[in-house]
Amino acid sequence: MNLFSIISAAFIVIGTSYAIFLVYRNKNQLNNTPGILISMVIAVITGLLTGSIIGMVSGEAFLTVGISMIIGFIIGFLAGHPVGILAILMGSIFGLIGSINGALLGLFLQYISPTLLLGILLGFYVVIIGFVIVYIKVTTNSKFSIHTEELSPFAIIGGGIVLVSLFLFMYSSDLVKIPNGSESAQSTAAVEETAKREVDVTKEAAPTVKMLVTDSGYSPNVIRVKKGAAVELEITNPLDSSNCLSTFMIPDFDINNINLKTGTTKLSFTPDKTGEYTFSCGMKMFSGKIIVE
Repeated sequence: MNLFSIISAAFIVIGTSYAIFLVYRNKNQLNNTPGILISMVIAVITGLLTGSIIGMVSGEAFLTVGISMIIGFIIGFLAGHPVGILAILMGSIFGLIGSINGALLGLFLQYISPTLLLGILLGFYVVIIGFVIVYIKVTTNSKFSIHTEELSPFAIIGGGIVLVSLFLFMYSSDLVKIPNGSESAQSTAAVEETAKREVDVTKEAAPTVKMLVTDSGYSPNVIRVKKGAAVELEITNPLDSSNCLSTFMIPDFDINNINLKTGTTKLSFTPDKTGEYTFSCGMKMFSGKIIVE
């Protein structure tokens, strides 16, 4: 995944840089509406793919969205700068929108076949940025004579068939697992069963709590501890390390986004005040609580 992310990032740098270079080079012929639209397209597709890559790799929501917004804004500014102030405004806005959506998409997709879906996004990027480059060359160079004002309905139908076929293939294969109603019901029942599991170690001076990562959450997911007693968690994770549950955090005890690799991970904390504190996975889809008495 990391190698493919680097390859995708290289495509972005090369494609977007060349498109912006062409805009600067031909700014006198791309003024007004064409230049504004080009800056918007470059900004939104670059922001979308860049944000997705950062989200898939990082997994930390605040930092991911923040960095993606900065990159999207800069790309929009650079793409619109040679055209004029309106192109700068529109490019920057669309860069922000694309990057925010990309970051949120990446955070979600990092647990659902990220390589496959990143490949699809990269394919869209290559096609769209390719059309932008072709359009600029056709518009600014008399040597090119490609008719770009009309698109054959057969091309539209063909593109639609390809997209529908691709998503049907994803739906029917094991690459993307979409739970049916019975599976969802079983998962809900498993979560409810997990919620009943509780461990009380308030009578131990230095307790060790063994926790298991399951498809339905963390077991146990209610832990009672004593104030001031150092607690060690031994978390066993039999799942794939890319699973959502493999990211663990207890923000109130400064345990943030710990990657639970396949096997056993040991964590420790000392609660200094009574109350109830939440632990969860990185996306907060599965959680539990620590009760300090």
